[in-house]
Amino acid sequence: MTNSMIVRGTPAACGRGCVGAAVGSPAAAAFFVAASVSTAPLPAAEPTFAEQAAAVRAGSSTRIRVVDRALADEEWMELATLEPLLQLDLQHGIADDAKAVVIARLPALERLVLRESPLSDEGLRHLAACHTLRDINLPQARGTLEGLAALAELPRLKNLRLGSPVLCPEGQGGADLGMTLLQFPALRSLHLIDVPLGDAGLEGIGRYDGLWNLYLDGAGVSDGAWERYFALHPEVHVHVDQAHHDRDPNRHE
Repeated sequence: MTNSMIVRGTPAACGRGCVGAAVGSPAAAAFFVAASVSTAPLPAAEPTFAEQAAAVRAGSSTRIRVVDRALADEEWMELATLEPLLQLDLQHGIADDAKAVVIARLPALERLVLRESPLSDEGLRHLAACHTLRDINLPQARGTLEGLAALAELPRLKNLRLGSPVLCPEGQGGADLGMTLLQFPALRSLHLIDVPLGDAGLEGIGRYDGLWNLYLDGAGVSDGAWERYFALHPEVHVHVDQAHHDRDPNRHE
């Protein structure tokens, strides 16, 4: 591996509140940790959307971060013109499938956080057209395995944080989940939120050998299934319901 680093078990990156993946670089670790926790109200000195957009156009910034409100329609229109943008973080969304088209047209975007954004399979297919994406955080999506398969078309995607109650409803489709993950060329960290995988779903994930970090919240997996997973993948760093699994050989004390 070249220019890559796994951040495992360090208190700074993986405390109890750590519910995102820490892969690739300290910046990637910070992306998932920061994006997975509630953000305080906007400080008085925080730049407005207009100020951030102007900085991107001027070449002095590559990030847009809005934490206190949803974007207005005219701001979405302006966002579409910000070709140098590398990071988009919208803590209050709200992005629907149509807004995903705007995001997909950003030619350099690498990191995406969309909260309160119930993207369906259609929206995920739109995002799959943005081949520069490396980190995706969609905690309130509504995509199925079909939408997940669309994201597998992203050649650089390393970190995926996805919440969707219809991804594997009541543990159905576990085997299909494994087959879908096999399509991802570069995925290293997976965080599934309130996806009722059950034992079959974890068995499906176990078919994918590329993971360094696995985070599952509300998955409903038995201890026996975890024992089988760790036997197959002793190297994977695991959090369950926002805490290290007791059997994780990589857990920190």
